[in-house]
Order: sequence, then structure tokens, then C-alpha cells
Amino acid sequence: MKRIVKPLGFFLVAIATIWVGYFFYQHYRFVITDNAFQMADIVNVSTQNVSGKIVKMFKKEYQEVKKGEPLFKIDDKLYREQVKTLEHGVKALKEKREKLTVQLDRLKRELPAGVSEAVKSYEAAVKEVEGLKEELKAAEVNYRSAVESARAQVEAARSSVKAARESYLVAKRKFKRFKNLYMRRVISKQQYEEVKAAYAGALARLKGEEARLKGAEEELKRAQALKFKVLALKERLEGAQKRSQALKEKISVAKAQLKRIEELQKAVKEIEQSIKSKEAQLERARELLKETLVFSPIDGFVAKKWKEDGEFVSPGLSTYSLYDPKTFYVLGWIDEDKIKFIKVGSKAKAELEACGMEFEGEVISVGKSAGSVFALIPRDTSQGDYTKVTQRVPVKVKLRNVPLKCVKPGTNVNLFIEKE
Repeated sequence: MKRIVKPLGFFLVAIATIWVGYFFYQHYRFVITDNAFQMADIVNVSTQNVSGKIVKMFKKEYQEVKKGEPLFKIDDKLYREQVKTLEHGVKALKEKREKLTVQLDRLKRELPAGVSEAVKSYEAAVKEVEGLKEELKAAEVNYRSAVESARAQVEAARSSVKAARESYLVAKRKFKRFKNLYMRRVISKQQYEEVKAAYAGALARLKGEEARLKGAEEELKRAQALKFKVLALKERLEGAQKRSQALKEKISVAKAQLKRIEELQKAVKEIEQSIKSKEAQLERARELLKETLVFSPIDGFVAKKWKEDGEFVSPGLSTYSLYDPKTFYVLGWIDEDKIKFIKVGSKAKAELEACGMEFEGEVISVGKSAGSVFALIPRDTSQGDYTKVTQRVPVKVKLRNVPLKCVKPGTNVNLFIEKE
């Protein structure tokens, strides 16, 4: 019996010695902590700008999801009606703009040319009126002077005819008397011839004065006939003035239409601004409508489903929590007196309790402060009851070749980091 117990004792002592040696070797070579956990970036998914009742949940908890796959949909009736209303509003505004644009184009084609033509015609009519006024003024002066001159000539001719007729009558009576006397041989032939010659001269003068009177009367008629030219000029002037006034009114109407062009241009610009505003609202409404169907932002797994069909969801309230295995890392809490042995790039290994396997990796970050700094209720050491408590600093380790079955965020890890 002693022969069995003694070797067994030596064996147990050897095992204990080896274990103790290995323990001290491990702690000499590594910074070791069992306060470590599997971690991964968690993405909380909710609606961005819309709210409503959930009508369909597409994924279950722990189910794998691909980026771009639908996660859930909320009731979009209100958003579809809003889009439809805005589409009709935009369409109506565009139709109104099209009508005003057609009208504006027509006015632009017709009015400027019409106004230009009317202005030219009006200027020509004004010149014609001014010319006719001058011509009428000259014709009236010519008419008055010609009539006055002709009347003066007629009066003078009538006076001359009257004097010539009186002289003729005197000469005629004298001729008849002398003729009788000559027939009775009372006077000589010479005396008779002298009286006869005087009588012939008086008759010739009378006829001459009558002819001059007739000429003066004809001249008066011709002068009086100038009145018709004056009347004709007055009629022409009146017609030209009417045309000028009509053209002036036409220009006023055309200018009013030009003002209508300005009003139409202003109205078109206002409608275009309204269209832009409506289109912006429509685009926003369409974006909101799209947001009623929420898609997965990452490849990964559903870590938690917070809502169910029929529940109300609003922006900021998580509906799903997802994680991407590619973001997997180990978070270890290292005592403050050991953190000096660790730096970024330090080699590490970790035992994942979720699958009982060990994997190698390296440190990817070392915390700059202790975790207690971010505690919800930090310790108050101002009252003098201070008790030293070792603080711990977070260290992140990235492992290599970890199979998906071992990735279980939140599970425990035994972490070994080689001392530098």
C-alpha cells in the first residue's frame, strides 16, 4: 500500500508544481482577465421621418438578414394620399402654366409688331395732320387774299364801267344830235366826224371796261372757287385727325396689352415658383412614402425585435436591433496597474466560452480612460470615506478566423494579452 501511495503522492506533488509553475508563467507572460465579452456593432433600426402602425414584420429574432432586405412596413395610406394630392396639384399648376405660356407667346408674336406698326402709322398720321394744317392755313390765306383782290378789281371795274357807260350815253346823245344836225347840213362833216369818233371811242371804252369787269368777275369766281380747296383740305385734315386719334387709341390698347404681357410673365414666374415648391413637397412626400418600407442597412443578424405587427412606431423608437458579425471583437477590462504592459498591436488569444474554442488575434485599441468615468452614478469621494478600488480600462481585441457559430455578442471570454 505504501509503495502505491508514495509514488502517487510524488505524482500529485509534481502535477501541482507544474500547474503552479504554469500559472505563474502565464501571469508572467500574459495580462489575463476573465472580465471580457464578445462584442459587435449593434445597429438599431427605426423609421427616419415617418410614423404609423406596423402592417408587416418581415424578419424574426436571430434570423439572418442581407443589406437591402425589407425589415418592416408601416401603413402608407396617408402618405400615398399626400403624394396623390401633390401630384394632382403639380399637374394642375403645369397645365395652367402651359395655357398662360401659349397665351403669352401669342401676345409676344402679335403685339410688339402691331404696336410698332401702329406707332409708325400714328407718327405718319401726325405728320400728315401737321402738313395739312400748314397747307390749309396757306390755302385759307390765299383764298382770302385772292377773293379780296378779285372783289377790289370787280368794284374798280364796275366803277369804270359805270363811268364809261355814262360817257358813252353822253357821247351817244351828242352823236345822235350831231348826226341830225349834219343831215340838215347845220354842221360840217368834220364836226360830225369828230363827234362820231368820240362816240366810237366811248363805245370802245365801255366795251373794254365791260370786258375788264367780266374778267374781274371771272377772277372773283376763280378766287371764290378756292374755297372748295379749303373745304377739301378741311375734310382731309378732319379725316387725318380721326385716323390719328384712332391710331393713338390703338396704341393705348396695344400698350395695355403689352402691360398684359408683363402681367402674364409675372404670373408665369409665380406659377413656376409654386411648381418648384410643390415639386419639392412632392419629392419629400415620395421620400416619406418610400420610408414606410424600412430595409436592413447591413448584412448581419437580428439581435432583437422590439415591435410586433399592429404596434405603432415613430422615428427614434427601435423596431429591430441588428449586428454584423464582421464587426465582431472582444472587449476586455484590464486592471489599471497592468494596462502599462499593453499597447495597440500586442498579440492576444481568447477562449470563447460560447463554443469552447481558442483563437488568436491582436489588440486594436486601448482605452484612454477608466470605465467608471462613464458610470451613471459616479462615486463621490469628497466626504473623506474614500476606499481605493482598482479601476479597469477597456481594451479591444480583434480575433482571426472565428467561425460564425462562435460569434455570440455578450457572451463571456477569457482573454490573454502578451505583455510588451
